[in-house]
Amino acid sequence: MDELYTTLEAEYCPPLDTALLSAILSDYDLTKETDARCVREALDPLKESALLEEHLGFDPSGTGAHGHAADLARRPESCPETSENLSRETELTSLSTDLSSLDLDRRSEGDSILRDSDIARELDKQDTETKIQLLEQLVDSRVSRSQIAFTLKKCSGGFERAIDELLNHVHFGESGEDGTRVLAKGIDAFSEDNTVRRGRKGKARKNGLRAVGEQRSGSLPTSPLHSSPSISNAWQESKNDIEFIATRMGLDSATVGPKYHRGGASIPKTIGELLKTKLMEGHEATEEDPIKAVHAHELHLEFPSLRLDYVAALVSVTYPSTAAAHELAKALTYRPVQRGGIEIVPIYERPDSETLGIDTARAVSKANRRSGSTAPSEDIDVAQRASAYASARSAALAQAFAAHRKAKSDRLMGGAAAYYGQEYRNLTALSTAATAAVADQRAASQSTSNRLDLHGIDVRNAVRIVEQRLQQWWESLGEDLANGRIGASNRHAGYEIVVGRGTHSEGGRSKLGPAVSKALKNAGWKIELEGPVIVVKGRARA
Repeated sequence: MDELYTTLEAEYCPPLDTALLSAILSDYDLTKETDARCVREALDPLKESALLEEHLGFDPSGTGAHGHAADLARRPESCPETSENLSRETELTSLSTDLSSLDLDRRSEGDSILRDSDIARELDKQDTETKIQLLEQLVDSRVSRSQIAFTLKKCSGGFERAIDELLNHVHFGESGEDGTRVLAKGIDAFSEDNTVRRGRKGKARKNGLRAVGEQRSGSLPTSPLHSSPSISNAWQESKNDIEFIATRMGLDSATVGPKYHRGGASIPKTIGELLKTKLMEGHEATEEDPIKAVHAHELHLEFPSLRLDYVAALVSVTYPSTAAAHELAKALTYRPVQRGGIEIVPIYERPDSETLGIDTARAVSKANRRSGSTAPSEDIDVAQRASAYASARSAALAQAFAAHRKAKSDRLMGGAAAYYGQEYRNLTALSTAATAAVADQRAASQSTSNRLDLHGIDVRNAVRIVEQRLQQWWESLGEDLANGRIGASNRHAGYEIVVGRGTHSEGGRSKLGPAVSKALKNAGWKIELEGPVIVVKGRARA
């Protein structure tokens, strides 16, 4: 046993301490071969760890071991793995600094920017977000983040190709037509074109300060809606408009161009036409993802004139870029200032019984009794409940948004964001049901057995109510459906659906009429259009 102890001490001490070796051996019976084997298995990792600490210059005294560190610095071969990793990190960190000092005018054609193929391969292996961050440091805010992401996607993730593309953008953006840099020097820097015009003190508030010759900081097209009305080219303006929409919606110019020209070269009309195909996708995205719902809510607060479904589609198309959604919403709501003119705002009142006539008023009262309409107080309760659900839903959305923002610094707030997101979805379902109940009551109060008035009802509930009422009317005909000439008068009288002319709709175009007509045709009904009224004549023959 003493011989084995002496052998182990000579083998493991140093680097292990003798006291540590004795403490470990006291736990084993060295007379047994299995215990001797277990001792060696326990001591081998400890020896390797101690040797590694010696190579790394570990100082248990805490004094810093400056002398040993200096020796280690003079001998990088003592730990080649660490030296290689540090060298690689240094190369990657200084990449953006090296690239920013490249002179584009002196670089020969065909010469690769990344001369080191190892670095190029290493950068191509990085994820998209890391590549975007490195490219942002390279161009130094002269190109926007969205343009960098678009260029990287166009180059199929190739880092070197993306650098070439972006540096060309910066070069042409800062150079004139003859290739010289547009930099004012000498007395030219004080010329009229390079200074700020200052008006009189009395007119400073009215006119403001106007900067002339301001250079754009990036190659991403800015919004053409607020550009100065200087000397312009119609073809170039159209190209800029199409590129503005395409880059922010992630579409090709070939897709945006036809809709732009079909809409009379109008940016708001083009964006609206493109969003119409994304309305259902946007609604589903905000229902499933609380973060997108929060962004949609925040955008809708800033642009309340936009419909909520269009806001949801904007967020879904541009996600995760909130800046692109904001710019598109701003372009969508832009209206050119028109000086002068008179705007007539019509005000309508609901006609009373005397205006409607005795027969119509009597028919309305009979329909109310037949449909079992509730008392006015109950109608108010339902409307108040729908309003309360909508307010609670907005509050839950605001709380989910606040929790989501705090979750960026406190991961425990992620659970709170998920909770309030679920509350938002539950309250959305309750609000939808309450809104449907209000629509049912309004339809019952202003309709008869063979006439349905849809004024004041949204499109979704209007289509639902029309389908229900039509089925009830068709079933109420009973024997008249099969009595030939005897029931022909009742069948041919039809069922009238009042959809209105769309005077109060946005843009003066009816949205309710086309939606109801399409739903009726898809359901197999035979209809006739009589201005603001749709007359259903029965089932269409198959």
